[in-house]
Amino acid sequence: MKDMVGLGEKKVPEIDQKGVVDVSKTTLEKIEQMTLNMPTGQWVYIENDLQGIYNLQNKAKTGEMLFFRLNCKIPSQKQSFTIQNKDGQDILKAHDPQAGSIQFLLDNKNFANPFDAVNAKKLEPFKTALKTAKVIKIFNASKLYTFQNGHAELLEKPVSCKE
Repeated sequence: MKDMVGLGEKKVPEIDQKGVVDVSKTTLEKIEQMTLNMPTGQWVYIENDLQGIYNLQNKAKTGEMLFFRLNCKIPSQKQSFTIQNKDGQDILKAHDPQAGSIQFLLDNKNFANPFDAVNAKKLEPFKTALKTAKVIKIFNASKLYTFQNGHAELLEKPVSCKE
């Protein structure tokens, strides 16, 4: 029966040495398996050419996932970030008026919230500091989220920015 679908026994997509993976020819189930087993402490660039979707995500040791949208493929779209819990639910977004104060710390240097429209000029210095930072911490509502910044060169890659 499953051969009729035309997908056969495809395996879970592999993330290459540079932290890039192409998921355009795989099933949702295999993508979910890959996400569960994704390496922690580094950025992974996930491309889906068939659907034109490009994501950059970083999995914390605690299971939260950080998505950065810094270099938008469509320049008119807003740069942003999202943090999801280990169940894939959004728990913090860049442009959420209910979120309260959000602070980004790169190697413990405070950049406030560089995604805040009021602080638009803070995004470029933040992006520059990100290139060499080892640890990204995000503080919000008395919670601290910590992500290692491995494969920071992937932050230059263009991504899909619509939320």
